[in-house]
Amino acid sequence: MSFLALDRAEAGENTSCGDRAEVIVHNTYPDATKSDDETFQVGASTISINNSETGIDAPHMMTCRVWPANPHLTLVAVPLIKSANEDGTVGDLELLVVDTSSLAVKQRLLLANRMNDDAIAIRSLEFDTARYKLTKEQAAFGLRISASNNSRANPYNGVSLWLYVLEGSSIRPVVDGMVVSETTGESDTNCATEFKARQTTLSMAPTTNHGFADISAVETNTTTTNFVGKDRACDETSITDKPQKLRLIYDGRQYPIPEERRAVTE
Repeated sequence: MSFLALDRAEAGENTSCGDRAEVIVHNTYPDATKSDDETFQVGASTISINNSETGIDAPHMMTCRVWPANPHLTLVAVPLIKSANEDGTVGDLELLVVDTSSLAVKQRLLLANRMNDDAIAIRSLEFDTARYKLTKEQAAFGLRISASNNSRANPYNGVSLWLYVLEGSSIRPVVDGMVVSETTGESDTNCATEFKARQTTLSMAPTTNHGFADISAVETNTTTTNFVGKDRACDETSITDKPQKLRLIYDGRQYPIPEERRAVTE
């Protein structure tokens, strides 16, 4: 099974932190003050702990997932939102690895400005816990960030992937933001449209460099065109190109990403 398929299969898992949320917040941010049943204030930032909502506020909620490769550890994403309105969001994101039983914080990494967005808004954050086995002893976990705009004339939807490994008390990125799914288009908002979709599936290769397994990427590009056909009906054609293969090779620090596949971040 591909890593993309694994991630979709896992998407149905409950990622709410539930009654663990308050304990994790207090363990991580001792100076946090509770504003109400759903939010904490940490300095100039707000932490939202109710992960049951859907819609525009969903990506701003704290998320937890037990790591199947290391079930004694739980992965936590904490959006630290400084402001959010119709013009966009300003905020950081902190990744935590906590002990599943005690909820004590073992590793943490602050990603400055990672929650910043504007016309292309962050729609969801998901941990990707597919089997990223980089060495015999070390597995990586992933974070996928989905973003889209609200344009009917020029729609955009994309998913970017980050991979992290644990090193002592630190969390270190090894894949620093790769676009693995992207759809762009142009439309007259009636029928005439052209959409270009790119999907990338990752798998571990048997070869290694600097002690880390290579990552194989297979990219599929599809162009879909809608047009006014017979009887003024809106018809559709779709063309899928031959899959393109790419290999990510560890350089001793990370897996470099081609510029055209790199996620755009603040």
